[in-house]
Amino acid sequence: MAIDDARLHLLAHSPHRGEVDPARAESILRRQVPRELVDHVYTCRDDATGRYLVTPRPGLGLTDARIGCPILHQGSLLGFVWLLGSEGPTDGAHLAAAEQAAAQAAILIHREHLRAGSAREHLTDLVDRLLGDDDSARTSAAGTIRAESLFTATTYAVIAAEIERPDDRPTEQDQLALASGLAAIRSRRLPQDLLTLERPGLALLVIAEPPGPTSRAELLALGGALRAAVLSSTDAANCRVGLSRSRDDLADAGVAANEARRAVRVARRVGTVDDVTAVETLGVYELLDQVPDAALAVMIHPGLRDLITQGAKSDSLVQTLEVFLDNAGDVRAASEQLFAHRTSLYYRLRRIQELTGLDLSNGDDRFIAHLGLRIARLTGVHRHAG
Repeated sequence: MAIDDARLHLLAHSPHRGEVDPARAESILRRQVPRELVDHVYTCRDDATGRYLVTPRPGLGLTDARIGCPILHQGSLLGFVWLLGSEGPTDGAHLAAAEQAAAQAAILIHREHLRAGSAREHLTDLVDRLLGDDDSARTSAAGTIRAESLFTATTYAVIAAEIERPDDRPTEQDQLALASGLAAIRSRRLPQDLLTLERPGLALLVIAEPPGPTSRAELLALGGALRAAVLSSTDAANCRVGLSRSRDDLADAGVAANEARRAVRVARRVGTVDDVTAVETLGVYELLDQVPDAALAVMIHPGLRDLITQGAKSDSLVQTLEVFLDNAGDVRAASEQLFAHRTSLYYRLRRIQELTGLDLSNGDDRFIAHLGLRIARLTGVHRHAG
C-alpha cells in the first residue's frame, strides 16, 4: 500500500514483496510522479463508489492496477490510500481497512496542515518585520529568528526579484510565477539557509552566502536562475534581479533588502545595467538613486540639458560625448568604439562644446558633463538607445 497527498507526492509506503513498476519506483525515489500520470489518476474515479480504480498505463510506467480510497476532510481531497493490484486480489476486508486508514489519515494530514500553516504564518510575520522599516522591529525579529534557528547562516545577502510591467500592476499570474521561482530556489537550499518574502510583483530572499572566493558569482547565478524560472511562467515584460552586499548581522537584513531593490530600480531606470545586478557594480548610480529626482534634475548643466532634449538630431553628439567621457577622454579608444575617424570625432567634440558651453579640456567641466549624463539617464531625460 501507499499514501499520497492530493498531488500524488508520496507520504508513506509499505514494503513491496514483488517487482516494482516504474511509476512506484519513481514515486518512492523522487516523492513525485509526472503530471501526465496525475491527470490519468484523476480521470479514473468511480462515481458510484468514490474510489479511484486506476488502470495500467505502461507508457507512463504504470503496469500495476491500483485501488485508491480518497482521503477527505470536510469534502476536501487531501490525498489517497492506495492498494496495489500486484499484491493479489482485494476483498471487502481490504477495502474496509483502506477506508478506515483513509479516515485516520485525514485527521493526521489536516492536523499537520494546520500546524504547518501556523508555522508559515509565524515565519512570514518575522520576515516581514525583519525586512520592514522599523529598526526596533527588525532587531526583535532577528533575535527571534536566530533563537528559533530559523536562519543559521553567519554571512548572508539579500536577493530581490521584481516583475516589470509598463503599468506597474502585477497580475495574479505574476505572483504565481514569483512563488514558483521561490519554490525552485528553496528546493536547492537547506530550510535554515533561506528566508523568503513575497509582495505584489516582488520576491525577497535572505540567503546564506556560499563559502569561498566565488560566492558572489554563485549568488548572481542563483539570481539568474530565479529570473529564468519567473519569466518561464509569466508574460511580463521583464523580471529584474538585484543582489545586496554581504552582511553578518541579521538585523541589517532590511538595509540589505533596500540595496537589492536599489539595484533593481537603477537597472530598470538606466537601461544599460544588467538584468541581474549586484549593488556594488552600480557606481555613482547607487548614490544618485538616493537623491530625489527633483533635486537631481536641477543638477544637469543647462547647456547639456538643451543638447540632450533636442531629440534625434543631437543623439549622435550625446552618444559621442558619453563614449568620450566613458573612455576617460581617450580619443583613440572613443573613435574605435564609435567607428569614427579621429578627425570626425574632434569635429563632434568641438560642436558639443559650442552647443553646451562646456570646455572638455577642463577637468571640472568634464566631471559636470559626465555626472549630468548619469543623472539624465537615471531620471529619464536621456534614454538608452538600445
